[in-house]
Parts: sequence; structure tokens; C-alpha cells
Amino acid sequence: MTKPSLSLSIVVSLVICSFFSTDTNANGIPAPEDTVKSLTAACENMAAEEQIEAIEKQQFITDCINAQLIEMGYQRQAPLEIEQSNTEPVEQELN
Repeated sequence: MTKPSLSLSIVVSLVICSFFSTDTNANGIPAPEDTVKSLTAACENMAAEEQIEAIEKQQFITDCINAQLIEMGYQRQAPLEIEQSNTEPVEQELN
């Protein structure tokens, strides 16, 4: 198994395990902001390595962050707004 596939397998396993918990907020306390930022960066990198399509990227990153937070004993986070770079040209109307 390749390294990116292994990373994806780990994240998917953690996400699946999180869905089987009886109460997703039963895990400890909310995570510190710096922890969430760090996990966000790591999950964004993982999404880039896995070449996740833009349409699925937000959900992938949110699931990745929440899986890690639950594993660490913190509460799940609401879906996060992830900044996406707009690489498509914007058409402007000429008058």
C-alpha cells in the first residue's frame, strides 16, 4: 500500500469509528484553537496529497479534523469554513 493510500485509510477508519460513538459530544472539552488550526493544516495537506476533488475537499477536511479531535478526547467541531483558492478565471462582462 502506498503512503497516501495508507493515510487515507487511517482517516477513513477514524471517521467510521467516530460515527459509531453513541454521543459525539461525550468526548471531553472543546479543543483549543491552536489544536484545531494545526489539525486543519495537516488535513488540508493530506487532502492535497490524496488529490481530493474540490467538491469533496470541505467534507474530507472536516471529517479528518473531527476524527483526530475525537481520537484526542476533544469534542467534534461544527463544519469549518475552509478557504479555497480560486484558480479558475473569472469572466467579466464588458460594457
